[in-house]
Amino acid sequence: MTRSGSSAVTYASAKALGWAVADEPFGPWDRTGEPYNYPPEQVELHRVHYERGERLTPETVTLAERVLSQIARDQRSDSVIVKMPHAMIEPADVARFWPDHRIAFLIRNPLARLNSLYTRGWTDTIETPYDMERLKLFLSRLMHQPIERRFTFDEFTETPRRFFRRLWAAWDAEFSEEQVELAVRYKANTYHESSGETIEGRNPHRVLSEHRSDVPREAVRAYLDDPVIGSFLHRMGWDASAVKYLAGESHG
Repeated sequence: MTRSGSSAVTYASAKALGWAVADEPFGPWDRTGEPYNYPPEQVELHRVHYERGERLTPETVTLAERVLSQIARDQRSDSVIVKMPHAMIEPADVARFWPDHRIAFLIRNPLARLNSLYTRGWTDTIETPYDMERLKLFLSRLMHQPIERRFTFDEFTETPRRFFRRLWAAWDAEFSEEQVELAVRYKANTYHESSGETIEGRNPHRVLSEHRSDVPREAVRAYLDDPVIGSFLHRMGWDASAVKYLAGESHG
């Protein structure tokens, strides 16, 4: 999901492995211009995919393969990492149409992720109520994956070497320890403001959302009271007390 570290993970992996990146090619934005320069068919791909209820069909698969192949050629690679943080593709559809493709799911503490959206002012991306239904859809898909395909933002930030080794193994990628170190250095030195938009040299850990809480009290309570989300927080060992998420609350 958005604000879960998917951009940093994707671009660091691509840098280290020499793979191409297809950053949200199914939408919701036109990415035919800078800094992405995707082929013109990317706009059509988003339109058709959306019209088909965000389900893969033979038509969208053919169009997607054309777009992804061009991205691979443009970035001089025969492997592409497709970043898709909006739950826009059913895993069952991938298994049906692209059985050889490898999937990984990245989850961040849902309230920390929601706080990042509020802190940045990205409230137009939050579906009513408080993005809960989209979150629960993602959690359902995540928990139906084998453990080797599940990753956390905490693992990425706290043990990045282990994270990249596990992730690339899930992708069946061949890699060296030098490539692991290259990905770790990229992570340490490059802050992804939004998708491919980066700030070089900024410490990725010194971000505003880590130091203050902008999540409405009602949202915190709704998350903690929801049986699915509350149980998931408990299962992951994440704090399920309201005071944790309101401790740094902004009042101005």
